[in-house]
Amino acid sequence: MKRHTLIYLVATVLATLLLPSQAWSQKWFKRAHKAQVNIFCYDATGQLLCSTNGFFVEPDGLLLTDYASLRGAARAVAIDDSGHEMAVTHVVGASALYDVVALQVDAKKLPALTIASDAPTTGQTLYVMPYLNNRSGIATTATVSEVKTFGEGYSYATLPLKLTQKSTSVPVLNEKGEVVGLLQMAAQAQAEQSFVIAANYVCSLGVTALSATSNDYRDILIRKQLPTDAAQAASFIYLVGTRDTTLYLDYTADYISRFPDNATGYVLRGEMLAAAGRLDEAQAAWQAGLDAKAAADEILYSRARSIFGYLQAHTPQPEAWTLETALSDARAAHTANPLPIYTALQGHILYAQQSYDEACRSFLSVTQTNLRSADYFLYAAQCQQMQQDTLAALELQDSAVACFTKPYMVEAAPALLMRAQTLLSLSRYREAIRDLNDYEHLKLNDLNANFYYRRAQAEMRCRMFQQALSDMERAARLSPTDPVLHAELAATYFRLNQTDEAIATARETIALDDNFADAHRILGVCLRASGKEAEARAALQRASDLGDEMARQMLTTDK
Repeated sequence: MKRHTLIYLVATVLATLLLPSQAWSQKWFKRAHKAQVNIFCYDATGQLLCSTNGFFVEPDGLLLTDYASLRGAARAVAIDDSGHEMAVTHVVGASALYDVVALQVDAKKLPALTIASDAPTTGQTLYVMPYLNNRSGIATTATVSEVKTFGEGYSYATLPLKLTQKSTSVPVLNEKGEVVGLLQMAAQAQAEQSFVIAANYVCSLGVTALSATSNDYRDILIRKQLPTDAAQAASFIYLVGTRDTTLYLDYTADYISRFPDNATGYVLRGEMLAAAGRLDEAQAAWQAGLDAKAAADEILYSRARSIFGYLQAHTPQPEAWTLETALSDARAAHTANPLPIYTALQGHILYAQQSYDEACRSFLSVTQTNLRSADYFLYAAQCQQMQQDTLAALELQDSAVACFTKPYMVEAAPALLMRAQTLLSLSRYREAIRDLNDYEHLKLNDLNANFYYRRAQAEMRCRMFQQALSDMERAARLSPTDPVLHAELAATYFRLNQTDEAIATARETIALDDNFADAHRILGVCLRASGKEAEARAALQRASDLGDEMARQMLTTDK
């Protein structure tokens, strides 16, 4: 960078010495010249991408230039006519379509051009400033040949003037020395014309929440200036995502600087730092929010949730972060603002502390609020399960299912499955099968072998033999290398007097695992039922040798 600065400074001094007197006779020329800068753009590795022109339109560092030069840039600096270097801190607005971008530099009290209040007109004389190291140092005059409008009345003027690419984005001024717009080159190099896009259009560009997903902004890697609305700014940060920790933290710092009384910035920053394992910094972020008198309940809830989440995912656990600390913050948040979501968090923390009765009461309390949902009935039911009160758990699961109406939507699936599992444990098989059937209808493409195996067992208890066989066949197909399921399928065939199928399936099971004693015993039983006594005894002997007590007893009885 020092080399670029030195070369630029020498060129600028030479250009100044060679400025003709008629150029300086224009009273606004010197001011316009000082408002101009050279912009150097670098990629993420620090390699120079290109340089271009730009100019200030606000004393606090608002800079206008072309978009193409900034595409792919991760860093940019502006150098003025005295060689002073200023870092570009933010992209203020951008449009790839119109090839313009507004940038913010880290500087104050800068020489800046005044934007013209009137659009140019056909036949008007305009003045194209020379680029900074242009030794001629003369403002080129041109008469506007055509003016078009776009957007909300912004001007796009044509000049019958052919200039080199080096003049891209220099300011174009009117007779008063006000800047009309940025110079743009024709797409065809041989074209005998140039264009002027309105400076006020570039200044009108700004970042919104959806800019985070716009290629116009994503293709420039320099961070963007947050929207002026707090909600839009928060949405922008959410959409940017957390993949780049440094960038995300920069945005949260920007948010806090712009909205110091809003808890969102402290919450986002604290949670990101906690997720990154930077616990002391996270604590400092939340404390800064409390000190700034931002919404205490939001910050306390954020801290409680982050502590709880961290403790659930990490071992060993830091001394300063405990479940008791998280619970204290959750309760303090609820005291400051009794929102049901704060009660729900208390329930989860109490459950982790194995305080199941208190946790259950917290979850049931939430069901009396606008957050009432099946989930909280299921959480409460799980608390009852942990206290071995299966009937109380079933009653709560009934309430969870009652939150939905038939025909069930997929959201009802967890409640149906959990209730089915409880009904199975109570040997209420037909009721369990009804829930499992409803669950199958909702989750048909996500079912595994275990689901069909468990339903088949319940169907066998209810003497629903054909359904049980169908489910066992599906279980075996879904898990073709599991010898246990294939052995169960062979046993099911045998119970239904389909002995040949049972023998074939038992042999398939042995092929999967020759040391699986159950498969040899089942084969022996099936062969004996088919009158193949010698083969049956051989299979039973193999099972006995593998330690199967039932096979041993069958052989002993035969003697």
